[in-house]
Amino acid sequence: MAKQALGKGLSALINKRVASPAPIEEHGERIQRLPLASISPSPLQPRVDFSSDQLHELVESIRERGIIQPLIVRQVNGVYELIAGERRWRAAKEVGLTEVPSIVREASDREVLELALIENLQREGLNPIEEAAAYARLHQEFGLTQEEISRRVGKSRASVANAMRLLDLEGDAQSLLKHGRLSVGHAKVLLSLKNHNEQKWLADQIVRGSLSVRIAEKLAAQKLADAGRTRPRRNGIGVTTDPSPAIHRVQNLLTHRLATRVQLSHSEKKGHIQIEYYGTDDLNRILELLGIVEN
Repeated sequence: MAKQALGKGLSALINKRVASPAPIEEHGERIQRLPLASISPSPLQPRVDFSSDQLHELVESIRERGIIQPLIVRQVNGVYELIAGERRWRAAKEVGLTEVPSIVREASDREVLELALIENLQREGLNPIEEAAAYARLHQEFGLTQEEISRRVGKSRASVANAMRLLDLEGDAQSLLKHGRLSVGHAKVLLSLKNHNEQKWLADQIVRGSLSVRIAEKLAAQKLADAGRTRPRRNGIGVTTDPSPAIHRVQNLLTHRLATRVQLSHSEKKGHIQIEYYGTDDLNRILELLGIVEN
């Protein structure tokens, strides 16, 4: 979907031309040098995590070339608050700059959140949870519908809706997604499980077993099937699909250890273990976990 015109949005807010060290007039706005100590980060900034590696690269660039693109700020209660450019602000502090090129604009809280969100999205600066939380904030605090949000950020309504659904994930799963240990594809599989304990269990299996999205889908489908299945006893041979607590514990231990579905059928004289696998690669993974190596 083509990105919508932002009006007095990002294109009007962020100057794409190289800023001169001296104050100049550009598009009716004055680029001026402000004391770095007079500028504070915005509490509306949707980005929470800043990559130390990327920040280090920016520090080295600023140390060598200075700040090319001015910061965008607004005045709030007599002090300057960042609208765009927090990475540059952080890097400038590390370099030891005392002044930074800046443009002072008037902007409402909603405009600040929208524009900070757009800037980060266009630069791929947000992780999936930060993006989802920013959309949710636009909806909850400023009353924007998903359709209105999609128009402002230049994404489809479905993309916005799917992103916001990530906030329905269990807390640990959100953290794994936030730090890149789960993909968005994995997260969509987790969302098929409404129970947070099951989401947590499957997320753990994915990370521990380095499971693909396809294998995760199989495990989730099996969880859903198990939840909806009645567990009748089979008469005549004393075998049950409703295991005793002890058998159930062993079954769970094997499931967690092998990161796949394991089912035990048990009677007084015999039983069997059923281990599911999903393709040759998954079979080899399980064999390695069992210590079975082909010569």
